[in-house]
Amino acid sequence: MPSPEKDAGARQGATPGLRPREHGAYAMLTFPAVSGLVMGGLTWAGLAFIAMAVTGFLAHESVLVVLGGRGERIRTKREAAARGRLVRLGLTMATLAVLFALTVPPGAWRPGALAAGLGVAVGMLLLLGRTKSLIGEVLVAGAFSSVHAVAAAAGGVGGGRVWLPALAWTASFTLATLSVHALKYRFRRKGPGGWAVVASSVFALLALGTGALGAAGLIGMPALGWAAAALTPKALGVLSLSLVEVHPKHLRRVGWSFVGADVATLVLLVWLLRATG
Repeated sequence: MPSPEKDAGARQGATPGLRPREHGAYAMLTFPAVSGLVMGGLTWAGLAFIAMAVTGFLAHESVLVVLGGRGERIRTKREAAARGRLVRLGLTMATLAVLFALTVPPGAWRPGALAAGLGVAVGMLLLLGRTKSLIGEVLVAGAFSSVHAVAAAAGGVGGGRVWLPALAWTASFTLATLSVHALKYRFRRKGPGGWAVVASSVFALLALGTGALGAAGLIGMPALGWAAAALTPKALGVLSLSLVEVHPKHLRRVGWSFVGADVATLVLLVWLLRATG
């Protein structure tokens, strides 16, 4: 996803708010949460964990402001408000963590621990200013995607229906990340990044191939086949983008096309999950 430029609000003569600017991340958090709730139903533990994830995400911008990641002018103007917001969000997260601990069933402890560990790792990278690196972006994708596993497991779901959709979402968001890196590289034609052109296409073809084999019943793990088949919309979008020269100024449109592909992936996941009983 495209990263906002530092201190953009200062250059425009305006002081931005404290809502996260990473618009693609809203979708990355929403889709796994929805699929998890569809699988596991509405449970106190699932809803509490999703709310914890949302709370942590909402703290992102405030942390950047306090650390000076948005520029010194924004830090000077917004630091007090950002610190106050972090205190409120921290108290909210602590309350939600208690609610989760009191209501979580035994089968959801493992997904919850994994998701929490990924969240802590993302927080560490944020403090180090490394969330915009490739490793950071993939880790963020995994952390958001793990919300599905927790929400589904909290509703008594087990096995591949907990983990494979989470892996499918991680793969989907990683495809988008690689595709954006490749797009930027093709436009600039300089510096590191040429690997992303190859990696995005190979990854997309692998997803399409696995999905096709799964649909044909040629994979010994049917759940893996339908999880890969659900990636078809995103994989086709990434392959199409690799064949077309798109200017980075159109990244917003690319982002919305990826959101559309994720909507299709969500529908396919739900349909395939129900069809396979």
